[in-house]
Amino acid sequence: MDITINRLNPNVPDPIESRRRAAGRLVRIAYAVIVFGVIAFFVIYFGAPLVFLSGPGIVSSPRYVVSLPYTVQVNKMNPAVGATVQAGEEIAEVVSPEQDSIVATYMQALADIAGRTAELRIKARVAQDTLEATRSFMQVSEEAVEQIAAMSSSTVTFRMEVLRERASARKAVAAQEAEVAESAVQLASLDEFIKQLRGRLDEVERHFGRGRVVAPITGIVSTGLAHVGQSVVAGTPIADLLDPTDIFVDWYIPNERMVDPKVGNEVLVLFGNRRIPGKIADILPVSDVYRGTQQPLGRDRASTQIARIRFNPDASPPPLNSTVSIHMHYSALSGRLADGLSRLLGLY
Repeated sequence: MDITINRLNPNVPDPIESRRRAAGRLVRIAYAVIVFGVIAFFVIYFGAPLVFLSGPGIVSSPRYVVSLPYTVQVNKMNPAVGATVQAGEEIAEVVSPEQDSIVATYMQALADIAGRTAELRIKARVAQDTLEATRSFMQVSEEAVEQIAAMSSSTVTFRMEVLRERASARKAVAAQEAEVAESAVQLASLDEFIKQLRGRLDEVERHFGRGRVVAPITGIVSTGLAHVGQSVVAGTPIADLLDPTDIFVDWYIPNERMVDPKVGNEVLVLFGNRRIPGKIADILPVSDVYRGTQQPLGRDRASTQIARIRFNPDASPPPLNSTVSIHMHYSALSGRLADGLSRLLGLY
């Protein structure tokens, strides 16, 4: 049997072929995106160090540590983390058994010296009041010796008794005169020592300020604030204050670099999607380990040199203690291209 096949109009596209072509186009596009993406990743990963120098940094400012030279217990904390305090404003109230012990020691020393002073004053008063009588007795003994010397009938024993009395009178006068003079010297020395002790006691109480801890400057309270009820040993910070008027970035310059940064070089501070311009104001002659660097297995973290970056006057700096990334382009051309691309993508 013969069957006649009616073919489709050749001008009408085949739906199966159309779906195949669309699917093939999508697959080719996906493959192209993956291939070019991998290529772009390797180009950026290996080519970026040849275009700019990148390293971590920390937004900071002059730090003022508020601490006491005694072991204290915090009874009250007024500000919270991130609050702004004024110079002289009370930060905390503390109590210190150690400071009380120091004050008690000074008071005990003053009491002992006061007792010693009283004894010396009594001895000096007694010696001063009896000195005239002792001198009179010595004068009588001197006259007796002179009279016995003129007498030829006195015995040797009697002469020895009179001479012994004269020697005793002289000794008593010399002892009382020395006691009066030495008591005056010791009293003057003790009075001076009492003044020094009272000055030290007043200084200790003034520095402790009855347990009131005040802010030395106007600043922002950083993290690490002590808590109510916490015992803090001597020298441990009760609060850290940051000066908001002098903000900078400490850039930990990588050791692997093509060109050494110099003072005055322009850099970009990357914080999230923001790119904040700045300049290198100083390169510190010290190195340190960036605390955010992970320690390789079996190796110590390398110390890197630190550069201090200042923001441009019209720039809005990131929050204090923020971790940022610093980019310094080796050439002005790459910097302009990166700047144009960032403005195109709205990263400012």
